[in-house]
Amino acid sequence: MKRLTTILLLSVFAIGLPAVALRILHTNDSHGAYHSVPGACGSYESLWEHLDHNRSTAERCIYLDAGDQQTGSAFSAQKYAGAVGGAVIAAFNRLGLDAATYGNHEYDHSPENIQRLTHLANFPFINSNIVNKDDGKPRFKPWHIIEKDGVKVGIMGLMTLELGEKVKAQNVADISLLPYKQAVELYLDEVDRASDLVVLITHNGFEADSLLATQLDGRVDLIIGGHSHHVLEPAVQVNGIWIAQAGSHLRFLGVLDLEVEDDRITSLQSRLEPITLEASKENPLSFFVKQVSDEIEAELGRVIAHLPVDWQPNKYESTVLSKWMANALYKQYQDVADIAILNNGGFRRFIAAGDVTLRDMHEMLPFENYVNIFSCYGSDLIAWLGLNEADPIAKAFDVCDYSDIDTDALQADKLYRVVSHDYLVGQWDKYLAFEPFDVHDTGELILDAIQRQLVQEYGVER
Repeated sequence: MKRLTTILLLSVFAIGLPAVALRILHTNDSHGAYHSVPGACGSYESLWEHLDHNRSTAERCIYLDAGDQQTGSAFSAQKYAGAVGGAVIAAFNRLGLDAATYGNHEYDHSPENIQRLTHLANFPFINSNIVNKDDGKPRFKPWHIIEKDGVKVGIMGLMTLELGEKVKAQNVADISLLPYKQAVELYLDEVDRASDLVVLITHNGFEADSLLATQLDGRVDLIIGGHSHHVLEPAVQVNGIWIAQAGSHLRFLGVLDLEVEDDRITSLQSRLEPITLEASKENPLSFFVKQVSDEIEAELGRVIAHLPVDWQPNKYESTVLSKWMANALYKQYQDVADIAILNNGGFRRFIAAGDVTLRDMHEMLPFENYVNIFSCYGSDLIAWLGLNEADPIAKAFDVCDYSDIDTDALQADKLYRVVSHDYLVGQWDKYLAFEPFDVHDTGELILDAIQRQLVQEYGVER
């Protein structure tokens, strides 16, 4: 690595380099957490307070984020400054983020939307393994140098290789993903020469990060990860490379206090600082968050229904929620469909029995998925039912639920019409194990169809 610059020397005549202190603050998988929920998430306002305190008590400090800033709240579902999720970027701009990498949820909307998010950011989004499918060139800035008082930190970013399984196929149709090690090696020599410390910010998950660490050498000093929502306290070391991760939903701020000497980390102390539920006083984010929150409340705060029971998501089991959702979609399209199939991973929040607002439904169904109708044979459905029963055991993917139908009466050679959405249709090899045909995109958001049925069954007049 390049030697620490002489500005850091206690004396130009000193023998060797003194240890230099650096604090790295980090978050991941914040998922639009704009208001505090006890035991569930912090907020941008309270995060600002923790960042401010840590910056004021450190000689030099940088703040990094490991992706999935988007999807999970009405705050991230709103269009702001021309982009869905633009308000989230505006919040991180105010938080003084130094660099971030993309998570899979940044790809929940169109490729054009992710470009708009990138342009709104005052900080660089770094990714080293997303390349154009046509020419193999990097889609985004593959590496970046952050300099703090003479300390140069080289940043590279990585996206999970499971991206294609996590989002709609059309959102990733024009990109490819390089294997992690291959992507790192493409730029590592150059980044190493230009920096005093090499940090990977990754959205791979802890297991993938740990495996990657065994494949790398001492030129990489630290991996700050996301995706798996691991609460790593303290940070762990694999093959001499430190790995840190800070849970999810802004429950914690990761704090790493390093000493760097002779181009390596000579000591590291880590902690996860619980983010207080409420900011103790107004700060530069307060007015902005209140402004957006008030707009959300005005548009989505209206009560539309009253639930008789709790709705609790579960990716791997049929629940009251998942069965109701499948039946609701079928009822809306029963004139043109024989059965509805929905993947349980598409239901994203708990809603208690009682009043349900439009905001609740936007957060329950945050993805921009459109109702699709397709054809298959009874033999396909019979085979799929067997696969769906096996998935909860292996837990390779979330399972699907389906509308009420006599499965014993399915006829192998009969043609059936199925109503679902474009994400499941695009991921047929994962969820269905048969390829749908005669696919018709209705152009209707599944959120709209489900809300319509909710009001019909449980609607209230206000």
